[in-house]
Amino acid sequence: MTEVTYRSPTVEDIQSVADRMRLSDVLEVAASHGHTPYNALCAAVAASTISFTAVIDGVPEGIFGVSHHGGMSAEVWMLGTDGLTKDPKVFFAETSRIMDGWLEQFAILHNFVDDENEVSKAWLVKSGFTLGEPVPYGVSQLPFRYFYRVGTGV
Repeated sequence: MTEVTYRSPTVEDIQSVADRMRLSDVLEVAASHGHTPYNALCAAVAASTISFTAVIDGVPEGIFGVSHHGGMSAEVWMLGTDGLTKDPKVFFAETSRIMDGWLEQFAILHNFVDDENEVSKAWLVKSGFTLGEPVPYGVSQLPFRYFYRVGTGV
């Protein structure tokens, strides 16, 4: 059985996930911000109000978080390796629980996803997020979709 645990990201976690980041996420962070995987993870963790490393069977496979900059909404993000899909049911259940908790704190969770990132878009839809139409976004101005999920907020 797959074991998923969570902890605060360490430098070692960031390096491990960056070294093995799935191609769709590598392309997304390059297109959106011009970042390498390592720089993207460092920047995202530093900007986050809360962030976690998803450890699957003892290996850091993804890092995700939420960034609150005031108001009732917060940006949610996740970057990871192909290991995130090792046991998608277990990972989905755990991340859904965390998102539900964040939606008790913030009225809206939102961000942008690369329109080519099919795995992330499928996870977002399954998690109850609404995807907008593709629009030019980021340093590359490639098609990205704004996504959001409305919760109870505070």
